[in-house]
Amino acid sequence: MMGNWAAKAANRGVDLVASLLMRSAIKSLLEIDERSLLAVGLSRADLVESLLTPLTADPTELLVSRGQAVSASRNARRVKRACMRSGVAPGARRFPAHRLFNRI
Repeated sequence: MMGNWAAKAANRGVDLVASLLMRSAIKSLLEIDERSLLAVGLSRADLVESLLTPLTADPTELLVSRGQAVSASRNARRVKRACMRSGVAPGARRFPAHRLFNRI
């Protein structure tokens, strides 16, 4: 019983130290200009919001989710532009030419 309590307290301590270290890394990102932050899909508001999370929470989870959301929308736009240039509808499957020639 006492060992279980000690293990939980140690885990919370480790989580707190890890959170503080991540917060210090995020604070250094505040010195980066807006253009560079936007290049990775973040804004200064995202950084500030991640620093406002509780000390026991992982502040980088918010940044990862924001970055992934921006990355997904960029990829969707990139695919749409490529499809518009090639004249193929987005999501349409092209029949591979090598399969066509193998059947002849």
